[in-house]
Amino acid sequence: MSKLRHLVFALSMPAVLWGCGPEDLPSELSEPTTTAVAEQAPATLEDQTQELAATAEYTWSQGNGATPLGATANRACFLTRVGGDFEGGGERVDIYESGSSWYLGGGSSQSGINGASRCASVSSYSQQYEWTQASNYPTYMGTATGRVCFLTGLAGKLHGGGEWVHAYVEGGSWYLNGNTNQTSLRARARCINVASYESEVTWNQGNSAALLGAVTNRSCALTYVKGKFEGGGEYVRTFQSNGYWYLGGNSGQVSVTGRARCF
Repeated sequence: MSKLRHLVFALSMPAVLWGCGPEDLPSELSEPTTTAVAEQAPATLEDQTQELAATAEYTWSQGNGATPLGATANRACFLTRVGGDFEGGGERVDIYESGSSWYLGGGSSQSGINGASRCASVSSYSQQYEWTQASNYPTYMGTATGRVCFLTGLAGKLHGGGEWVHAYVEGGSWYLNGNTNQTSLRARARCINVASYESEVTWNQGNSAALLGAVTNRSCALTYVKGKFEGGGEYVRTFQSNGYWYLGGNSGQVSVTGRARCF
């Protein structure tokens, strides 16, 4: 039976980059003819970072120790890839703080669990918010004015179209929510101050990668993951190619979908 639950509530070196596989890339990497529309007018906070260029991509895969992402001071990190066989509470990908550094890690009792992350320079970042399937309401993450939120962690069983997690805007506020017909689903997210952020873009399995716009001074993070993740062939990701950001993925299963925002 479907179950929808809601909650108000260094030393680092970049890991090896994943390449842009042909299953992701559009048939043409031409300059876009349209641009994404910002959902929020520029905020007036003086301490906001106006140019949020992303770092190189860091990667983690099961069987390896956590990947250092660098210092936490004036930096925030966000998920750019989630993949593998998510069969229950033992499967997870997370960005977390330890000491004064960020790390990307996870765990698995299955196969192929992997994740990727980038970081950006920011004036500050929020606490980490969490939603679990035991929650009674969506997790409230604060005002949507001058702030953007993105996924920083995912765990549990992703068995089909009934399983999803989402960081989204509604009624001028940010929320973190999810749905599951399975077990142990959990999502985490953080927020940062920004001058503006763009409309959410969706990719569905079977489609070419969705164009997100130019790389220069922009970061693009995952905000939504859905579908049946049964092995290394299932993943969603944001990635860079030829000076542009894209949202794509791959699946040998069903209903695999990802969404992302740029800021």
